[in-house]
Parts: sequence; structure tokens; C-alpha cells
Amino acid sequence: MSTLICQLSDLHLFADPDGQLAGVPTWHTFRRVLEQVNHQHDDFDYLILTGDLAQDEDSKTYAMLREALGGWLERCRIIPGNHDNPERIRKTFPELFSDEQDNLTFTLDTGGWRIIGLDSHVPGDVKGHVGRNQLEWLKTQLDTEPSLPTLLFVHHPPIAINVAWLDQIAFYDASALTALIENSPQIEVVCSGHVHREFAGRIGRTQVYTTPSTCVQFAARAEKAFDTKAAGYRTFKLDHDGYHTEVHRLAD
Repeated sequence: MSTLICQLSDLHLFADPDGQLAGVPTWHTFRRVLEQVNHQHDDFDYLILTGDLAQDEDSKTYAMLREALGGWLERCRIIPGNHDNPERIRKTFPELFSDEQDNLTFTLDTGGWRIIGLDSHVPGDVKGHVGRNQLEWLKTQLDTEPSLPTLLFVHHPPIAINVAWLDQIAFYDASALTALIENSPQIEVVCSGHVHREFAGRIGRTQVYTTPSTCVQFAARAEKAFDTKAAGYRTFKLDHDGYHTEVHRLAD
């Protein structure tokens, strides 16, 4: 039995429904992505939102997002990005997080796989970090089911994607996280957002991906350059034989 995951990242929504990022109306493209998911992948098991949900970090924006997700909410999991307010996420989506959690993380066991979400948010900073306490939590999760292949989500990519200006705003120090990944053979895949572009790399034997934004895309040419590629998202199909992942984009 397979499990279908849809990953949406870097929504950059505003309380203003007409708000734009780099000339792109982010609510418009996000709703079109939701429509495409509904038409092509409505049988998904989980919808994972990997941060930068609200460009303005406004409580109203998170409430509007909750309304837009509608009946999908029970199948959603969320981790924050640098353009987020974790406490407002927690208040808007209380059923997704326990009061005991210091970080906005999650763990799912489904279809013979373990899916884990990490919180790389650093207050007031564009760069990411996963501290010692969260790394200890991650190791505990991995040790609980060491035989389960694992898919790990984190907003900031833990390796360089070979775009200089984006690599400068990634992790402060990813070495502890990458060391844990290298020493955890059950981690098959790590997937991130943050960079608004598609990428594939490796940490040891673990495959690393990044996912396009649901709004504007970043180019590799120069600092703060934008790409003309359409908004998109990523899917993962997980089963006992491994996984298949694919990026899907809007038609225009």
C-alpha cells in the first residue's frame, strides 16, 4: 500500500488578498496550486506545508490559510520558515501541535515509512538553525523505529544548492544535522523549501531535494534575481519498494 505526500512550500501569503511578492499575486497562485492538487492528486494522504506561509506574519493571514485548506486540514502538517511567526501558527492550527512542543515539529508513521518535520526557524533571521535539543528529539524519533525508511522535511536546505546568494542565507551551521543524517541510514530523503527552485543533491547516501514555491521562483543568475518558471509543488509516492518524487508546475 503506497502513501501519497504533497509538499507545498514558500506560499508568502498576505492578509491583503491582492498582496504581491515580486509582482506575483501570491494568493492567486496558491489557490491555483490547490486547484491542481485537487484535480490531479485529490487522493493524497498528507499535505505538508514547509514554511514561509505568511510573508506578513499576520494572524489574519494564517486564519485565511486555515480557511483555504478547508476539509484538508486533518491531513495537513506544517513546519515554519523564516517568514513565519511560530506562535501564531500554533494558535491558528492548535490541533497540529501539542502544548509540550517547544518547536513546531511532527512525526508520522504511514505505509511503512516514517515522516518527520523539523523546525529551522530562527526569530528575526532569514537563516535557519536546528539546535541541540531538537537534534536530540530527532535522534529519539529515529531510534524509536530504526527499521523504518524515513522522509525528513525542513524549511532550510541543509546542504549548498550551488547558488551563491541562496547558499548565504541557508543554515548557520548544518554540520550537526548532516552528521546525524549521515549516521542514520534509515533517512532515505530530506526535502526542503526556502530557495524557491528545484534542486537535487546528496548527504552521503541520503537524497536531498528542494521544492519550487507556490508563488515566485528564484533564478541562479545573480542575487535576488527571479525566474520565469511557473509556480509549483512536489509529490512523493512512498511504498515498500522505495519512493518516487516529482515536481508539478502550473501550466503558465
